[in-house]
Amino acid sequence: MKSILAASLAFAALALPALADEVWSTPVGNVIYEEDLPTGEAVLSFPTGDPEIRSMAYFTGMAGVFTGRTYFEGVWTEPEVGDACSVAIADPKTGEPRHNWGRIQIVFTEPDFPGGWVAMRGSCFDTPDQFLVGKPVTAE
Repeated sequence: MKSILAASLAFAALALPALADEVWSTPVGNVIYEEDLPTGEAVLSFPTGDPEIRSMAYFTGMAGVFTGRTYFEGVWTEPEVGDACSVAIADPKTGEPRHNWGRIQIVFTEPDFPGGWVAMRGSCFDTPDQFLVGKPVTAE
């Protein structure tokens, strides 16, 4: 009985990818699917110019979606810097005010995991105009 239960649990673990297992390679470094928020946002972290700091992106409606992915919108936040926005938003995870933020969009090039994407981001209320292409990192 224990071996059947163990086999069932192992199979269930293979059925859906673990969040931290979803990583994409980009020209600026790896992007990591960090977690899902109870409010429905998927949290992805992006590299910044500082290896100690990661930009966090919150995509509305993407939490738990691993098949049929298409287009999602959200916001990104980073720790405060000198050229921040004049208006703060509430960080979707912590609720803390953030002055360094902007809009972000992501379009998946393949609908199912693992799939690549193109992300577009802008600062503050600006239309997203910075592009980044992500390719899935998979085990060989």
